[in-house]
Amino acid sequence: GKVNCKNMKQDCPVPACSRATLLPGHCCPTCPKEKSPAHPFDTFEYFQDKEDDLDKPYNDRSYLSSEGLARDDARTEFVALLTSGPEPWHPTSSAVAKARFTLLRSYLLFSISYERLGRPSRVRFSDPEGNVLFEHPVQKNAAPEDGMLCGMWRTVSKANVQLLRGEQLRVSLITRAQPSGEVHGHILKHRALFAETFGAILTSSDPTHLGTGGMAMLTLSDTENNLHFILMARGLLEPGIRESPWVPLRVRILHHGQTLREIQANITVEDPDFAEVLSELSARELQWLVQGQLRIVAETVGQHARQLAGTLTTSRSCDTIQSVLCGADALLPTKTGAVGSAKLALHENGTLEYQVQVVGTASEVVGITLETKPRRKSKRNILFDMTASYKDGLAQGVWQNPSARDAHMLLQNELFLNVATKDWAEGELRGQVISLPYSGLLARY
Repeated sequence: GKVNCKNMKQDCPVPACSRATLLPGHCCPTCPKEKSPAHPFDTFEYFQDKEDDLDKPYNDRSYLSSEGLARDDARTEFVALLTSGPEPWHPTSSAVAKARFTLLRSYLLFSISYERLGRPSRVRFSDPEGNVLFEHPVQKNAAPEDGMLCGMWRTVSKANVQLLRGEQLRVSLITRAQPSGEVHGHILKHRALFAETFGAILTSSDPTHLGTGGMAMLTLSDTENNLHFILMARGLLEPGIRESPWVPLRVRILHHGQTLREIQANITVEDPDFAEVLSELSARELQWLVQGQLRIVAETVGQHARQLAGTLTTSRSCDTIQSVLCGADALLPTKTGAVGSAKLALHENGTLEYQVQVVGTASEVVGITLETKPRRKSKRNILFDMTASYKDGLAQGVWQNPSARDAHMLLQNELFLNVATKDWAEGELRGQVISLPYSGLLARY
């Protein structure tokens, strides 16, 4: 494994007294008769654990909710919508990019997907005055047709972290055609990003509308087939061209050009974001969603009508979906010395590619399954059985038809891999499938 060491002194709060001392076992100096200072990340907001009301008849040691991972890793999520313009840049392109950021201690990890844009050469971070704070060179072997880049800003200073949390940082993608930056955007902290499992980049249906674009962030309800979404857009509205501050907006979900759902609302230049819930999606609609067969269209109505459109897919990220399997995490804990590891990849067409390796089991492997957390004793919920693909310690293949709910739970760290053997029918090995933050291995040339 890889171990990262970090000097915590720079994260310590300033003591309120002049005679602060460093007590044994403490990382930060404290004032006399003062309680140990709160960890600098303890003020984050978190969602309540969704699993509190479930029965726990089995070993619960292995379960980490997605909220728990965020809390334990002291991580905060940010997002940015990048378009050409607005001021101080004049629109010169119809390109659009969606950037996702994770602040993990003093590291800022980012995954950026883009459309209508040539391969960027650099990712630039700047302050409100336009001063360049950091530039990340994009690796030369990045595939331009992939429309995705990954990177890391190492050791972000405390001053820049404050700018980030204050939503004062800008990010730009530098291209050969536009050395000053072809698309730009403010980095925002957005609550919807935490639960996002589906998304879309929206580009203008008229390529001559420069500086216009948007993004959609979607998630399924935990128990019902309702789809929550937030739409962020730029350039849909032109200031100063209408009498009323309100402009009608129509949002449609389409399959092969056929409208499945339609929502009407009013937006303003000052608040162009739009949030809504699509209720009671059918099984067919959910299957089309996970397979990347649905389009989302947002359009204003009237004399100066504009339209944005994009394809809905599972959320794209540079994170690694993986699992470490051990006997201690089995539903009935074992101590056979067996171990396992797995790596998974969820593709935009809804297929799940997997590779599971198992070593040292006490007896023959008879089952490798992808499961949810058991809700009742002796009632395992198996989503997919990959046993047929297992040979000589390795199971590998593709799950062709996961449901939208399956994909949602996978991206929310709510699934497990279970390895059953002849001697341990309930499972000799088990591990939670989690998304690990981008490691930065490809962050340099």
